Amino acid sequence: MAEMPVKQNTDDEIDLFDLVDDVVDKWYWLVGTLFLGVVLAALYAFTAVPVFKTQAVITKSSPSDLLPFSQPALQTSIKLVRSEDNKSGAEVQISDEAVFEISNITAFSGARAVLRSVASRRAFYEELLSVVDSETRTLLYNESLTEEQNLSRFLARFSFIDPSGKNNQDIYVQVAFELAADPMAARDILNSYVDFSLNLYNAQVKSELERKVDAELKLNRGWADNFRTIYESEKLRRIALLEEAAAVATSIGQEKPFYNTNDVVVSSEPPLYMMGQQALQKEAEQLRTRAESGREDLFIEGLPVIESYIASLESVSIDWDSVQMVEIDQPALLPIKAVKPKKLLIVALGGVGGFMLGLLAALLAAASGRHKRRSER
Repeated sequence: MAEMPVKQNTDDEIDLFDLVDDVVDKWYWLVGTLFLGVVLAALYAFTAVPVFKTQAVITKSSPSDLLPFSQPALQTSIKLVRSEDNKSGAEVQISDEAVFEISNITAFSGARAVLRSVASRRAFYEELLSVVDSETRTLLYNESLTEEQNLSRFLARFSFIDPSGKNNQDIYVQVAFELAADPMAARDILNSYVDFSLNLYNAQVKSELERKVDAELKLNRGWADNFRTIYESEKLRRIALLEEAAAVATSIGQEKPFYNTNDVVVSSEPPLYMMGQQALQKEAEQLRTRAESGREDLFIEGLPVIESYIASLESVSIDWDSVQMVEIDQPALLPIKAVKPKKLLIVALGGVGGFMLGLLAALLAAASGRHKRRSER
């Protein structure tokens, strides 16, 4: 049996020319919606509050800006090493280890970390709210939001470009700040933040320097006191030995030194009383009065070196006004124009959206008309 031919339903096919005819027929929908989209976009673009953006750049300083940290007292230290020859059991030696050392690269890394720190921006925000005028405060603080929400909005106003974190060839960091309505306030706030964070880092460096110098002073003063204690005990022991030997020399009538090569074995130390009563008593008296001369520390082996080092540490002085941890390569400048809203882009997007919506509206209007005509038949 031959198969019956299947009749193809052409009513469901879409004819591109029919669609074009529909759009042409309902052109006023397309033009009207397009016009409406452009007008609404233009109204938004030209009535929205402008947002201004400014940026600052910091980079490493030159090595000469950190010369105050090159003082010998900060670049060398002393240490004690065990010594059998020294009665104190230790010998003082100069060490190559620096008490405090900072280069322009490490200074930049530290300042960069403080500049990017959320804690720094939080502290600055709290201080900023207490000093700005009411008009600027309204731009930074919304009464309808919580403290955390206002802080979150403020932190989001900052952005960073930081190639120095990935590439050591580019030693700089760029910080940008956005603020609505007031370009001068945006510039001033960013410059204030850069100054605030750098001052904060300078305070950290100063505190670290003072802490390390103080720790080194305490250590060496402790060593000096220990050397004096050992010396004092050795001196008292020596005086006791001299007095005892003097008593022996007196008892045998040995007033003056007596050394007879026939009586003393070569390379052995003769008895102390053989120095004679007069020499023994004179040495004991000299030891007792040595402290009165004010020069007793000179007789303590190793102590003059420690005392000299302590004096150099005590004389450490940094002229912080002459220290520049980093260089502000570019301070924040007054923005020329707003970065938001982008008016031409918004109008263009409004036109595109209006065109697409108008095209759809024209097609729907044409389809609705055909449906009504079919219903009336």
